[in-house]
Amino acid sequence: MNRNLELPFNPKLSKQWILKRLGDRYFKKPYDRFMWWRSYTPRNKPLTNRHLLRDRIANGDFEVGPYLLEVELVLHTMNEKYLDAITTRGEVDWSLWHANTSIDRARKKRLLEDHEKEEFRKLTELKQSFLLEFRMTDEQYEKEILRGSNDTLDFYFKMEEKYGKWSIKPKLKARK
Repeated sequence: MNRNLELPFNPKLSKQWILKRLGDRYFKKPYDRFMWWRSYTPRNKPLTNRHLLRDRIANGDFEVGPYLLEVELVLHTMNEKYLDAITTRGEVDWSLWHANTSIDRARKKRLLEDHEKEEFRKLTELKQSFLLEFRMTDEQYEKEILRGSNDTLDFYFKMEEKYGKWSIKPKLKARK
């Protein structure tokens, strides 16, 4: 087999690194026929809106989900199927590869769609929470976020120091 073979996809991350990262931060999900394209779920259950914003940030509620890492895994899988579709003469059997990767292509499409939806939801919720917590205007938030740090919790503490905390702390229901 030709070692200088051009693969159809060039994943940015190695498969071993992706699997280690996913294993550290997420649980492997059992098969779910309603969400078959997702393989991982966060280890920490997201906190509700009744919890403090600081606690929700520290819990990882606003961190990037596993979807892009799962897409990278799909690309590795499709490359492996490409190598399996090479015939004994060294040619690629495109119909075999196309048939073998149909589920992978659908999975990749759905993972990217889920990533877009989830990121939009998280960013919108984070912005609304900051606006309520610190009584910032949209313009102030946009200006601060462009100047802000890469870490959401550090950004929270900078905004707390600069704007002060104005909102009433949410009360959790006491268990009886």
